[in-house]
Parts: sequence; C-alpha cells; structure tokens
Amino acid sequence: MAFDGFFCVAVANELNAWAGAKVEKVHQSAPSCMYLCLYREGKRANLILSVAASRPLLAITAEDIAKPKDPTPFCMLFRKHLQNGRLTSVSCVPHERIVKLSFACADELGFLREKTLYAEMMGKYSNLILVNEDGRIVGATSTADLTASVRQVMPGMPYELPAPQEKFDALTVTESDFFALLAVNRELTFDRFLVSKFFAFSPAVAREISFLASGNTETFISQLNFTHAWESFSSVIARIRGNDYLPSAVYNGEKGVEYAYIPLTQYGGMTVKPYQSFSSLLLSYFASKEETVNIRSYAADILKTVNNHLAREEKKIGLQKKELLDCEKRETLRKNGDLLMANLYRLKSGMTSVVVNDYETGEDLEIAMDGRLTPVQNAQNYYKKYAKMKRAAEALTEQLLLTEGKIHHLESVLDAVARAGELTDLEEIRRELMETGFLKSHAVGNPKKKKQGLSKPLTYTTTDGMTVRVGRNNLQNDALTASAEKKDLWFHIKKFHGSHVILVTNGVEPTDRDYTEAAMLAAFHSEKKGSSNVEVDYTRVKFLRKPAGSAPGFVTYETYYSAVVDAVDPFAKGKE
Repeated sequence: MAFDGFFCVAVANELNAWAGAKVEKVHQSAPSCMYLCLYREGKRANLILSVAASRPLLAITAEDIAKPKDPTPFCMLFRKHLQNGRLTSVSCVPHERIVKLSFACADELGFLREKTLYAEMMGKYSNLILVNEDGRIVGATSTADLTASVRQVMPGMPYELPAPQEKFDALTVTESDFFALLAVNRELTFDRFLVSKFFAFSPAVAREISFLASGNTETFISQLNFTHAWESFSSVIARIRGNDYLPSAVYNGEKGVEYAYIPLTQYGGMTVKPYQSFSSLLLSYFASKEETVNIRSYAADILKTVNNHLAREEKKIGLQKKELLDCEKRETLRKNGDLLMANLYRLKSGMTSVVVNDYETGEDLEIAMDGRLTPVQNAQNYYKKYAKMKRAAEALTEQLLLTEGKIHHLESVLDAVARAGELTDLEEIRRELMETGFLKSHAVGNPKKKKQGLSKPLTYTTTDGMTVRVGRNNLQNDALTASAEKKDLWFHIKKFHGSHVILVTNGVEPTDRDYTEAAMLAAFHSEKKGSSNVEVDYTRVKFLRKPAGSAPGFVTYETYYSAVVDAVDPFAKGKE
C-alpha cells in the first residue's frame, strides 16, 4: 500500500492549509467514505475522507459531490458533532499511518469543545474514528468489541493508538548505524530490510530506494554496495525532511499502477505522471482505478449477453446445417419420380415397390410405392416431396446466411469489447446490441427522438502529415465510413474482426509510408493486435457497398489491394 507513514505526513501538511475552515455540511457517500463541506475566506471545497481498503483517499476538491437524500445514522452522528465547527489543524501521528484532524465545535450550550477525527489508513484495518474532548470514542466506521484480540474500538471507550512497533526512525538514523543494520541483515533483500526495520516505508518506496541503489528492486543486502544504499536512502529522506515532495503516479496505459510522494522509476516503460498536489494525485489515480473497475464490470455484463446469444446462434447453425444436409437427398426423390414415369408401362395400381434400372449407374434400383395410388400419382408424389425439400433447402440456405451473419456480428462485438478503453466505448456497443435486437431497449419518452451522437473516432497523423481515423466499434465504423469522401482510402484487416480505418486523402495521393502506417493501424486495432505479417485489405471508399439490412460495421467490396504489415502501433515509438 502506497499510503505509508511518510505519505500521511505529506497529505496532512497539504490539508492543514485549510485550517480555520468552517464545516458547513457533512455527507456520507459510502460506509467508509465521508465528505466534509468546508468554507474559508470566500472559498468552498469538499474534504474527502475515504478509508476503504480499495480507495484510501484524503483529499480536497472543489468539485461538487453527489449528496445522498437519506443520511445514515452514522452520518447524522458526524453532523451532530462536527457540523458548524471549525477545522483547527491537520497533523500526522508520528510513525503511524494515521492522520489527525482536530476541530473546535460548540456544544448545546455554546461552549467550544475539541473533537478529533482519526483517519487510520491501514489497508483492510483502515478506520475513521471520531473522538470527543475526553478522548473517548463517539463513533467509527468499523468497530471491534472486547472480544477483539488486538484493539477495541467501541463508542464510549477511550481511544488508543495501535501498539507501537519495534522499528527505527529513518529520519534520525546515522550512516554508521545504517551500515551496522545492513551488516546484520544480509539475508534480507534491501527493500524488505527497509520495510521491516524502519517506520513509515511502503513496499513501493522501499523498492524504489533499492532500484536507485542497485538498478534492481529486490537486491539482497549481501550483494549490495553499502555506500550506494546509503546514498539512495538518504536522498529520499532528505526530500522528506525538507517537505520536498514530488507527488506522482505510475500508469500502464490508462490503468493506475502505483503512486508515491516521489517519482517511481522502477516500472520501466510505464508512464510516470507528476501532480501539483497530493489531492489531485489521489483523485486522478483512484478515478482511473474506478474507471477500470467500472469498465470491467460493464464489459463483463456485455460479454455475458453476447456469449449467450453466440451460443444460441452456434447451436442454431448446427441444426440448420444438419437440415440442409438432409435436404441434399432431394435429388433422389426427383430421380425416383423420373424412373417411375419412364417405367409406367410396367407399373400397375396396387404395387408397393418396383425394381427398375438406374439410368445413371446402370444398376437395379428398388423404389417404394404407395399401393393406394396409381403409378402416375406415385411419381407425382415424389415430385411434390422433391419440390417441398427444394423450397426448404432454399429457405435454409437463406437462414444459414443470416445466422452466419449474426455470428460474425457477435464475434465482432466481442472484439470491440476486448479493445474498449473507455466506458463510452462500451455504452456505444450496448447501444449497438439494442439496435440489432440482442438487448432489450429500456428507452423512455418520444421514440422518434433524435439518436444520441457517437463519440469521436481515434485520430492519428501519419509521419508525412495525413490524417487517419479509426473506428472504436461497429456503430462508429459505419458512421466513419459513411462520412468519408469517395476518394479516401479504407483499410481493414483481412478475414478477421477489426476497426474500419480511413486515410483522409483530400484528393492527394498518399506516400508509401502513409499507406503502410494506415495499414498497420488497421492491423493494430483488430483481434490480431501484436501479430506479425498480418494481411490488410485497402480500397477507395467509393468501392464499398453496405447491403440493406446488414449488421453494423459490415461492408462488401470487390476492387481492392492488400498489404502485409505487423499489427503494432506505428507511432508507439517515442511516446511518453
């Protein structure tokens, strides 16, 4: 957990800038998250206090917050004790992951009373504990009664800090003492040594110090240059002593990986983003995490729906193929009718079968007959069965094509979901499923109301200056291709699912590099992403045709060229 003791100090120092602010309102958005609406010197802000293990957050924001209509009893308790009071100071309990917020609040008689809110940022043991002027607990987001083995947290009981740990103070340790500690802990990795022997270090910061010292996050002390270890350690400590923090977070694409009060250089090619404040760092980082969680949840719902439909369509196509195979026997029915007509002179009413010579094979063939019918009626009966089966085959062929089209469309949706990077992408995919009947629409109001506009496609600029647009999903693919000029070039991976890619020519002939980069983008934004030697078709937009009633994203073309490229982002090199 990055919210270590030193991070708490940094956050507390930043929040203390709001000392003197009035608490105008208290809200609770979740069991482990409170909002204090603060006012000071004509400015308003919301102090977010979240102790959820998945979202540890102490931050100031000017953004409006969602206010639940019905406050919980716990929220009402906080309002009773803190509302209309003043935040007097924010500090950090030494050597602990605990931020202490002190308030001056008037009681029923108007006398000022001291109230303290302890934000304990301890992972799954995190807690918000409100304490009165006598040091007794008023309320907490998480309680532990007398049966608790470590620490009791119950209303009315005295507030006690966690039991102290036997560790060293990193801010006061000398070089000689540091070397001595290293010498007797050679069996440990350097990062583990820092976490286990010193207060307030998170594993992430400990790994960073190890990386700075040795180029490795898990170097054993026995392999360590002690001087380098001290230099990397003391450089971080110097920043902490001087309040010279550099709040930053590490992102893998849009996904938040880690954060700290110093830049984390240990993550190779991932993006390290600096922030102006710890509040902006935490709000941005956990927004990305929340977005990721929401995307995964939303995507899972869509995938479940699509996979269910796909299973049904695949079962249906199996039955259709079997029925079509049965219909292929219809030629035997027609031949039986022909053979009966050719042998009428031999046939009599009441016969139940006849053996005739098969004119195709030259062999004898027995044909069943209905004794209740005349020979001509028997022949006509075979012709009728043949005609019926022929019509069934034609209908089945058409149904088979429709089912194959549905399967192709559903598979393209799976590909689009796999490549979706934002909630808007998934919302448009869901809209597509509604428009194609795979999901029920829950729309209300005027059905003729204008459809909501689509998000913008991805846009790139080639090395030689041409614009390339890439659809994010099938609806966007349709819109992108439909709006393109006839002389523009259209690219799409061959025989696989992927985005429509438009190279905007503006009537100018692209360079070979323009063609290559556009083709690479078509391969990259497809289910073959990361592969080598991928074939991509390309043609002028004027040669594309969209059949009436076809699924979103489906087009046909006959005039085209092909290119073989690697399915990688041609512009990835050099990106920050």
